Amino acid sequence: MSLTFYIPQWMKLNCEWHERCGVIGYDNAYRGIEELASYFRHQGELYSFRTAKEKTHLKEVRGIFDRMLIGGVIALILLILTYDRKKVSRYALINAAIILSLLLVLPFFATFWRDIFHPLLFRNNLWINNRSDLSFYIMPRQFFKFTIALLVLLSVTVNVILWLVLRRNAKKP
Repeated sequence: MSLTFYIPQWMKLNCEWHERCGVIGYDNAYRGIEELASYFRHQGELYSFRTAKEKTHLKEVRGIFDRMLIGGVIALILLILTYDRKKVSRYALINAAIILSLLLVLPFFATFWRDIFHPLLFRNNLWINNRSDLSFYIMPRQFFKFTIALLVLLSVTVNVILWLVLRRNAKKP
C-alpha cells in the first residue's frame, strides 16, 4: 500500500491513464500529488486541497493508513515469532488464491466502491468528491480500480514466489 500512496509515482503514472489530471493541468495535479504523498507520510500539509470537507476526509484516510501500517508491523512480528517454513509455504499458496479472488470486484467496482467499501470505513459522506475537490481530478474511481488491481497482482506474485522458494527448500534434505 505504501507504494501507491506514500510515494507519489503511482499517482502520477495514473494521471497519464485518465484525462482528469489534464483538465486542471499536470503541474497542478503533480503538486497536489506530492503534497498528498507527503501528508500521508506525516511530512507536510494539504495546501493545494481547497475544501475543508476534502481535508477532513483525507485526515480520516491518513488515520486508516496509520492503523494499517501498525497492523502490518504487528503481523510481521507475529509471523517472525511463529515462523514455520512448511506452514508459510502452504499458506502462501492459499493466500495467493484468496487475494486473486479480490479481482472479482473489478467488474462491479463502482457499486462496491459506493455501496460497500465506503460505508464500511466511514460514517459520513465526506468521501464523495465534487469538481471543487482536487481529489476529483487526481484520484478518480479509475485510479482506485487500477490500484486494487496492482495491489492484488503484487500480493499474489509475492505469495507465489514465497510458495515456490519455501516449497523447494522444504524438499531439500
